[in-house]
Amino acid sequence: MKKFLKILGISAAVVAGVFAGLVILGCIVDPSEDEDSEFYTCAPEAIAKYKPLFPPWGMPDESNITDSMYYDTAEEAIEHDKTLAAGDEEQNKDENMLNHVTEVLHTWEGDEYVTVFYRAENEDNSKQGLVFAKCRKKDFDGKTKYAFVNSQYTISKPDTKYIIHFEEDIGELLSLSDAMQDINPSYPDTRFVYGYSHNKNIYSLEVEGQKPDGIIELDMYGRTMYFWYFDDLKSDKAGSSLSYTVRRAD
Repeated sequence: MKKFLKILGISAAVVAGVFAGLVILGCIVDPSEDEDSEFYTCAPEAIAKYKPLFPPWGMPDESNITDSMYYDTAEEAIEHDKTLAAGDEEQNKDENMLNHVTEVLHTWEGDEYVTVFYRAENEDNSKQGLVFAKCRKKDFDGKTKYAFVNSQYTISKPDTKYIIHFEEDIGELLSLSDAMQDINPSYPDTRFVYGYSHNKNIYSLEVEGQKPDGIIELDMYGRTMYFWYFDDLKSDKAGSSLSYTVRRAD
């Protein structure tokens, strides 16, 4: 459980709720196949319909966003956001670290929103944050401006350790993906799915016969982490029911 909180940066309540659903549906599976085969294939027997899951507090409340909260760039909107600055106990040790966009890793554009995926570092680089920040777009006399809406993040340190089960982890990340749509800039028109892996064989991944739209290699204190994502996964199956194939870890 702690591993997923570190990797995904989402609330324990959401994780607990998702896994409770998996137990009920019997969707955590142990595929029966030859362990010496080149590829690992997971095809859950229990099939549930896809239904986005959100934190207990629901989708972000945007009713309090005023025109004064819009900025010329998404990065400026992130810099001025108060909720990221508040952060949690871990982040508060370095004031406003997550508000500092050290490196933009990817940007997803929707009609009304933009989601920025970026790296944030503290002054001595003893901590790094990987942050998704969704901002609302609004036209002001022909110029698009941005207001911060919500975020998800994870914080890593040089001594961060992960319990890694490469092939099985993918299935668990897919299961959790149903709870990630609050950062999807094109929700509900698309289904955004992503995950982190620590093995280069992630490049062979196929989910429901579809390959990721992108894989970004991240240097995390000398260790390579692979961030993979689907802009719009085409399937009506719940994350816990998705089939996938990947080359086994070397």
